[in-house]
Amino acid sequence: MEAIACEIESGYAWSEQQRVGCAVGGVYTALAIERVLPIMHCGPGCEGNIDSVMARTNGGQNADTYFESVIPSTNFCEADVVFGGQERLRKLVDDSLRFYDADMFIIIDGCTAEIVGDDIEEVARGFEDARVPVLFASLPGFKGNNLWGHSQILSAIIDQYLPAQAGVINPKQVNVLGVVPFYDTFWAATLEKLENTLRELGLEPNIIYGRRHGLANLDKIPNAGFNLVLSPWVDIDIAQKLESKYGTPFLHYPAVPAGPTETAKFIRAVTEYAGLDRIKAEHYIREAEERYYYYVNRSIRWIFTCRVQPKEFYINSSAVQALSLTRFLVNDLGFIPRRIFINENVPEEHHGTIREYFKELELDDPESIEIIFTADGGLCDQYVKSEDTTFRKTVVLGTTWDELTAKVLRIPFVPVSAPYGDVIVGLKTYFGYDGGLALMTDIYNDAANKGMGTVN
Repeated sequence: MEAIACEIESGYAWSEQQRVGCAVGGVYTALAIERVLPIMHCGPGCEGNIDSVMARTNGGQNADTYFESVIPSTNFCEADVVFGGQERLRKLVDDSLRFYDADMFIIIDGCTAEIVGDDIEEVARGFEDARVPVLFASLPGFKGNNLWGHSQILSAIIDQYLPAQAGVINPKQVNVLGVVPFYDTFWAATLEKLENTLRELGLEPNIIYGRRHGLANLDKIPNAGFNLVLSPWVDIDIAQKLESKYGTPFLHYPAVPAGPTETAKFIRAVTEYAGLDRIKAEHYIREAEERYYYYVNRSIRWIFTCRVQPKEFYINSSAVQALSLTRFLVNDLGFIPRRIFINENVPEEHHGTIREYFKELELDDPESIEIIFTADGGLCDQYVKSEDTTFRKTVVLGTTWDELTAKVLRIPFVPVSAPYGDVIVGLKTYFGYDGGLALMTDIYNDAANKGMGTVN
């Protein structure tokens, strides 16, 4: 396709579209673990900038146990650039230990402190005898985005907090990796429902993020029978690190399953890998599928009699959402992918593997799917606007940035990735059987409301 120039139309202009944060966004991985408090050694605006992508405007999220407004910070300033801020950081850590009730502190630095050369490791080492662990993680934005920062936080916990050797191995315990808290808008509900599913199969899931998941769950990490990575590429490095340190094998399942086809495939993969009861697993699948199709059948007449039935789609999102939702839309709903845009700066060494994952689709020619890795979040909008969507019955799945394009073109839109929007996401998730129903209803409801170009 020929290059499409950015254009400005009446009432509509292209803008910079931030869809990932800088490395300091890893702070939210720390905040997602109960009673773990970061201490920030960076500029006063750093956390606020991340908050706008990963929390407040990403489904109305905020941190818990500690709100962002109470995170201790040195608020790195001009004087620190000249004289260094290491001593101020040391005092802040000392004060934080006295005044904050936390089970772990993680010192985090940003770009300026890193450039100046402040040694946060030396500061952390000075608190080795503190009442609670004090860790450190360097997160300068010039080294990577929030996904890199997420990996740095987990690596710091593994290297600095977890013991050198595992205790007694629990063959039923499975550590869950791959779901990035806060960046994945649906992370909390996804992990909660995933935990319930794994328990139904006979496993003991160990999830470190979210409600009632704190240091006790971190402490159990070395004792797992295996690790489960639910992502095309994120956290594979963490699983490999745990395998190297503790000998823990891992099952890599590249998609968060949505809908009956993928969820059944996932359950069977886990059952086979962990040596679980196959009869029990098949019974679970039959019961869940019967329930899923009951609710689908209750909507069939509405879907078939509705004059709005989108059949093609664009996705402009993270890699895991793009893969997970494409598999559901194609294999269960029979939609046809137009183009898939992955906008989270996936390292190039993973591109080929991710393209292969998209070939596992029930299409005559899955090789024909165009997968575009790009840092240009607005590229998808340009492609969509260049095509006549009046009769193509197209739906766009992306971020809140893409909603503007859908409104201008009056085509269906569903937010699926960060930033999700300045709304409350609550317990929403597209995981599993119920997740497939949720996505189906979101698509058709917005299609009906848009009227495919007849209603705003």
